[in-house]
Amino acid sequence: MDPVGEWDWADWFYFYSTVATFLTTIGVLGIIWQIIGERRTRHREFENMYVSRYWSIANNLPRRFVCGHPDYEANEKEVVALTEYLLLCEDELDLRMRGFVTDQTWEIWAEGICAASSDKKLRELASTFPPGRLTNFKTLLESGSSSFDPLAWSKTKRWWNGLR
Repeated sequence: MDPVGEWDWADWFYFYSTVATFLTTIGVLGIIWQIIGERRTRHREFENMYVSRYWSIANNLPRRFVCGHPDYEANEKEVVALTEYLLLCEDELDLRMRGFVTDQTWEIWAEGICAASSDKKLRELASTFPPGRLTNFKTLLESGSSSFDPLAWSKTKRWWNGLR
């Protein structure tokens, strides 16, 4: 303002540039939010493929295994299903390690994988795989942790990639 108390052109320019900067900042934040939301949506669509794969395998798993009973017998078809389940677990662990599984989904998957990893017959079946196969699942077994997470990213990086 000039000494008389009236606005001159410089005051108006400063006012408009401040408003424009504020609106630009809001626009940029909106674009960032949209990018992260799009990433999260892609992750969810990808995760749904693995949920469908799980349900197709689960129909052939031994019922006592599914219910968490420690002793059960598995016929040939059920052993194939248990092997497919192990491979699914390995894929899910690998996907999480590479940053393709959201934190919310991982909480659910990890609970199931960790519970299954305590099954004696599943452990025996995993040990029949040659070295270099089921590496993530075997790492989980060795860790013995119920909160095992193969993803070693910071919270900020997980948020930026749409995982949080």
